[in-house]
Amino acid sequence: MKTLSFEDFEKVLEGVLKPGRYIGNEFAVKSKNITDAPDLKVFFALVFPDVYEVGMSNLGMQILYEIINSRDDFSAERVFSPWVDLEANLRNSKTKIFSLENKIFLDEFDVIGFSLQHEMQYTNVLNILDLAGLNLRSENRSDPKPIICAGGPAAINPFPMAPFIDFFVIGDGEKVILNILDLVKQFKFEKRNKKWFLNKVKDFEGVFVPSDYKFFYFKSGEIKKIEPDIKVRKTVIKNLDDIKIVTNPVISNIKPVHDRFVCEIMRGCSRGCRFCQASYTYRPVRMRKAENLISDCIEGINNSGFDEVSFLSLSSSDYRELDFLITNFINSEKGKKISVSLPSLRLDSFTLNIAEIIQSGRKTGLTFAPEAGTQIMRDIINKNIDESEMLECMKIAFEKGWEKVKLYFMIGLPFENEKDIEGITDLVQKIIDTARAVLPKNKLGRLNINLSINAFSPKPFTPFQWAGQDSIEKLHQKFSKIRQKLPKRFVTASWSDPEKSKIECALARGNLKVADVVEEAFKNGAKFDNWSEFFNFKIWQDAFSKRNVDVNYFTEREAGIDEILPWDFIDIFISKEFLIKEFNKAKNIALNDARRN
Repeated sequence: MKTLSFEDFEKVLEGVLKPGRYIGNEFAVKSKNITDAPDLKVFFALVFPDVYEVGMSNLGMQILYEIINSRDDFSAERVFSPWVDLEANLRNSKTKIFSLENKIFLDEFDVIGFSLQHEMQYTNVLNILDLAGLNLRSENRSDPKPIICAGGPAAINPFPMAPFIDFFVIGDGEKVILNILDLVKQFKFEKRNKKWFLNKVKDFEGVFVPSDYKFFYFKSGEIKKIEPDIKVRKTVIKNLDDIKIVTNPVISNIKPVHDRFVCEIMRGCSRGCRFCQASYTYRPVRMRKAENLISDCIEGINNSGFDEVSFLSLSSSDYRELDFLITNFINSEKGKKISVSLPSLRLDSFTLNIAEIIQSGRKTGLTFAPEAGTQIMRDIINKNIDESEMLECMKIAFEKGWEKVKLYFMIGLPFENEKDIEGITDLVQKIIDTARAVLPKNKLGRLNINLSINAFSPKPFTPFQWAGQDSIEKLHQKFSKIRQKLPKRFVTASWSDPEKSKIECALARGNLKVADVVEEAFKNGAKFDNWSEFFNFKIWQDAFSKRNVDVNYFTEREAGIDEILPWDFIDIFISKEFLIKEFNKAKNIALNDARRN
């Protein structure tokens, strides 16, 4: 296998701002030595299409890295998007992108697997393929290897990336990855061709091979039919306790975005917020046994040296053994010295009690997501939070000493009107008034309410997948109205970029035509699109225009309920009829609201 020499490695690092992103040799690296009979192994490049600090914070990367390297005959190595300084050095010196561990050139691997966490990573995937000297499109890659695959949350609608990927894994990758690599091993050592491999791999649950499917369109642009009419069922781990949490994670050379030990306590969410893709695509809800987690977390803390543990899930408050887990971990000898964080908390009295236990006097801040400013809008989106309960909980929080609160809101939701926009600022004012009534004057000055306001983007496999997205102009107007009416004291606010939200929406709901746009945008300089300093809306506008694709067709247009959607061939164990029923529930709530009419 061809690798980058140490001398050449030193040269490409010249002038690089953060060489720690690329040197590897971290604590707990698990890949194999390539000099140890390389022909007897399958080499898998685990690629995260963003910078090292972001990718090393991703739990899925750590999980797959450990599972693959648990086998003696498999070796996984990591590759991350190079920052612009290293990329410039690679291109100027005509050096191909390489892995962290053994500095293997990416095109030398048997399999390259991309982790697609969100749509704004798509151009980075193409950039990495280009840096590896590989043709972007599968049909133009004639060599048997490397085989290119992808998975992750954004793969739930694979078509905007389908021409570039040989196969996708839909669902829980942990369940099928070793079976896939066993097949790769057979493919490699029997010297089979890629067609043979793809014909075999599609038999695994959750595997989608794009070359097997064809789209037929009406003149209006809607999909007429998808052939063959065969569903791809997502792959699901039924019992999370069958796979132990990662207790010996790779420790980053430089500070990652999330610098802590991560323990996934449950997967899935039963709340069913109608805008939330993860709430539907990660079902069914599965919970790990708390008793096992306590000992595993202590082992993980001992191995990693972290001083903080995050109990990860989509809705931590719904974990049945949360009280038992938190209390027993904190009371353990090791847990007494460890900070605990809980993402995705609900605003209720139980959550506040848990928050008080884990913050044990430090009161660093509380984070909640009301999502909408009025009760009727929270009912429409199925966010079951009552305003009176919310304010009572805020009162208790202030009484217990909290002074910092972060709130997440969304605008541009289906059936939204001006009252809902005004409701956001009204709710913030009510929280301030609650704080004024409770906090003594010497503490009131430290009150900080941090708002994060995002634009709604309709996503596949949600009850709102048929809804249109607000235009950029409408979103700017709504942001402006909120900004004008927000209290000037105690409040800070951040806003998502409506232009970026529009592109995200188009990529999320796109079909094969949008794949052409992704390629066009990349060729014209798009990359790191999730980074505000790199996102260039004009590049995307020009790409849609040049490829004769109407971006508003995938964003502002409301899809018909009977319309065939690009992702309809994927089975996530939730029927389209159920999603229609949920959409109609939201619609009826809006129609029955006299004020809204």
